[in-house]
Amino acid sequence: MISDRNRKKKSVRYWLWTGAGLIFLMLIIGGITRLTGSGLSMTDWNLVMGAIPPLDHSSWIKAFDRYKQFPEYQQLNVGMTLYEFKSIFFWEYLHRLLGRLIGIVFFIPLIWFWWRGYFNRFLKKRMSVLMGLGVLQGAMGWIMVRSGLVDNPHVSHYRLAMHLTLAFLLLGCCVWFALDLKKGHTIQGSSDKVLLKRWLWVIAAVFFVQITWGAFVAGLHAGKIYNTFPLMNNHWAPVNAWVLKPVILNFLANPGTVQWVHRIVGTLLTLMVILLWIKIQMTDTEPHIKKRGLALLLIVLLQYGVGVFTLLNHVPIALGVIHQAGAVLFWIGWLFLFNPLYHMKTTT
Repeated sequence: MISDRNRKKKSVRYWLWTGAGLIFLMLIIGGITRLTGSGLSMTDWNLVMGAIPPLDHSSWIKAFDRYKQFPEYQQLNVGMTLYEFKSIFFWEYLHRLLGRLIGIVFFIPLIWFWWRGYFNRFLKKRMSVLMGLGVLQGAMGWIMVRSGLVDNPHVSHYRLAMHLTLAFLLLGCCVWFALDLKKGHTIQGSSDKVLLKRWLWVIAAVFFVQITWGAFVAGLHAGKIYNTFPLMNNHWAPVNAWVLKPVILNFLANPGTVQWVHRIVGTLLTLMVILLWIKIQMTDTEPHIKKRGLALLLIVLLQYGVGVFTLLNHVPIALGVIHQAGAVLFWIGWLFLFNPLYHMKTTT
């Protein structure tokens, strides 16, 4: 018979996994929104009334007229029809609606669990972090959109990177907290496993660099240029790699150089995971650790292949979305592998 304590843990765990699944979906919809150029179609942020889309022709005309007052229409989409506006409005509206749903799914059960004593002091701290990240993510989303409603009809790629990174952190917290609530067998520690854990820390750092520059690539539309691989139009580096001054600005704002960095870091990450898998095979560790290491290896190899194929085909929407989903799967796979190593029982 399940004890009351275990029942409470199970309920919280299911809630966290539901949140993780919705954030995963949010990342996919967000990718489609970015790739279809839909992110600036809703020009205001009304938390309550913004959940209601235009319901009749006059409401659509009013929304379209408001859109025409902003730079994206005036500089990029002059002559757009109402039908075309509706198509981009749909993805941004769905993106925001899903964001509101995630807020409800997190907030209402959290209040219930907190009130009913499902959280101890440690979990209360974790839930506070989770909700803080959620609020920050929502605010960052609007700050990002605002950057494209002033003069330049493109959102800041720096803010886009922050918005994407926060989404990955929020997803990571949900998965990590859920994994910690699952009672499992603690693995025995060893010096080899400590090295694996340290190597995984490094892989996580490189992964977040890759995520950041991936957002830069998306924000600068850098995937639309240099659509050859492994060379970049017959060169190992873009010909205009260092045109911006100071030189460091090229790594952040020069589309060709940003794509070049994304290629290098992606290749480095893939090689690191291959080396990790070899290290795991050489280590006397539990079978589930080896299986999770293999899963991470397969994910990164598939992700690398999809990334190259996406580039060669000038970033079609379907491949772009699959590539972003692959990054999310890699992050989840990393968490599943790192969690038991993080909690392993150290020997004295």
